[in-house]
Amino acid sequence: MMNDDTRIHELSKVMMKEPVLIQGLPGLGYVGKVAVDYFIEKLKPKKFAELYSSYLLFPDGNLGINISEDGTYSLPKYEFYAFSDKDPNVIFLTGDAQPSVTGQYEVASRVLDFAQQFGCRLVFTMGGYGTRSGNDVGAVYGVVGDAIIGERLKKLGAKLARGGAVTGAAGVILGIGRQRGLQCAGLLGATTGVYPDLEAARAVIQMLTGLVTMPVELKDLDTEIEDMRKKMEKLRRTDLEESKEGEEEKPEEGKDRYIT
Repeated sequence: MMNDDTRIHELSKVMMKEPVLIQGLPGLGYVGKVAVDYFIEKLKPKKFAELYSSYLLFPDGNLGINISEDGTYSLPKYEFYAFSDKDPNVIFLTGDAQPSVTGQYEVASRVLDFAQQFGCRLVFTMGGYGTRSGNDVGAVYGVVGDAIIGERLKKLGAKLARGGAVTGAAGVILGIGRQRGLQCAGLLGATTGVYPDLEAARAVIQMLTGLVTMPVELKDLDTEIEDMRKKMEKLRRTDLEESKEGEEEKPEEGKDRYIT
């Protein structure tokens, strides 16, 4: 039974026809969060609802408020955005927190209840897929509820995950959605855990636009990725130079070293 600790506040009424639910929340490499926020930035969908819950915690497990740059504050929340300019209609779900372990089922069920009021039948979640190999970055791994979506993903170049688990909100909502008879799939961008991993997010965005037709260009994200690469390369060179300088300053073996 649901309780009042999780509630959805509708900001406005929207009309949608069988929208696709696309969820991206903070997680490994912030892949899902970056991806869904990019869609929101470029498509300008209308925010129409917010979800609040005592189960939405900060990463360190604490409760509290988020403070914005202008000094205002708000409780951790999910935000629902409606894109109904073209078919298919889409509900984008983003947020600044993940539910606690004990609240995952409660929050995911509330989200699906709300989406199904509009006739939602298809759910995609986005997240990160941990890898130790930098060569794997750019790959997208899929977890699917049925073979039909699996074949679509493979045709677009995705690899189907073999074994393991999808933890947190990205996994729980897929499991509950499948029990309800919805078509569900998770798109996981391979990441070494870089924060935020823009390259992994880009791969997921590109994959999703092949599954759900949306007018989104990636050139702005490509520019951000290139800027980040330059910054990382500059930091790498700086670290290397400092390391060499440190080696040159080491005293020769057998000689006294004085520290003043």
